[in-house]
Amino acid sequence: MVGVALAAGLGLVLGWLTYQRCPHCGHLVRRASQGWRRCGSCGRQYRRGLRVR
Repeated sequence: MVGVALAAGLGLVLGWLTYQRCPHCGHLVRRASQGWRRCGSCGRQYRRGLRVR
């Protein structure tokens, strides 16, 4: 039981480090570590520290 909880917690942390919400539409997108990325849903660009929503 402890192993399952540990694996779930580790998965949540890794997901939080890998993904973020698009600041424009709120869609789940890959985190931008450097530079700019484009959201697949709304097509607008975002960067790591951008918080519009």
